Amino acid sequence: MGIESLIPFGLDAESGQLVDVGSVKRGNACGCICPSCQTPLVARHGDEKEWHFAHRSQNVHTETRKECKYSFAVSVRLMIRQLSNDGLKFRTPRLERSLPAFSEDSYESADFGYFVTEESLLTLEEVQVGANFSGVTVDVLGLVAGVPFVVFVTYKDRTLPSELKNPSITKCGVVELNVNDVPGLFKQEEKGQYKEVLRRYIEEESNGKAWAYHPREQRLREVATANRKSWLLRQKTEAKAYTSNRRHCQNQVVSMVASSSKESYGSVERSIGNYICVMCKSTWTGTSRICKKCNTHLYATEN
Repeated sequence: MGIESLIPFGLDAESGQLVDVGSVKRGNACGCICPSCQTPLVARHGDEKEWHFAHRSQNVHTETRKECKYSFAVSVRLMIRQLSNDGLKFRTPRLERSLPAFSEDSYESADFGYFVTEESLLTLEEVQVGANFSGVTVDVLGLVAGVPFVVFVTYKDRTLPSELKNPSITKCGVVELNVNDVPGLFKQEEKGQYKEVLRRYIEEESNGKAWAYHPREQRLREVATANRKSWLLRQKTEAKAYTSNRRHCQNQVVSMVASSSKESYGSVERSIGNYICVMCKSTWTGTSRICKKCNTHLYATEN
């Protein structure tokens, strides 16, 4: 069983706050319950397996409130919400996209990239967790310089709603935070201090984060799209001009060959002398080497 199947955070029954398994007493003395089903938890500080919480299985059935849907991912998501309430900073990822292009006229390829923003460390103000934004319940909603900023946590069974990719409030930022890589980070922590590991991950790392919506992206994409369209048109125009020029050159070559042939023939016409056709034995004097009887100069010789 991997750490992704275990529970790293429990709810302290006295304070009502989520705590990691490394910050409580071992066993039943941890004083924690499951935030989903209210079942008491046991803190397991093992030497071989990663430290984790588990539901107590003996003499606690009367305290269980409902079917438990608590899992590693849900546990991490709830802790992210709590960290946000405590004044969490959030590192946003770099955003740069590209529009590929291929011209069927010139058989050339190009890439029209557009840069939106670098990585940045944001401090969220007036934070709300579980708030409604654009018709969706989001994990974190705060303000950055007065502009709404949203964090939505995703994992295997929880995907980003389409409403957040095109929110009703256009001046905002939405970042998807995928926690599928978090188990690997927790696995490196030997004493169950998962809360600080998660905090550092959110504040210092950009892995697992992606912009679902950035207020400047649409405008920059429109510029890149226009440049792409202009390039394709230019490729078509240049390809057409090249084809036209090539045909013109071919026609000039044909004309030059014809002219050269005519001049060669003309030189035959301008010869002066006495001629005899070796084919029909006709003789004549004049400027033409053409035998009038055979109608060709091929058999004419000059006497």
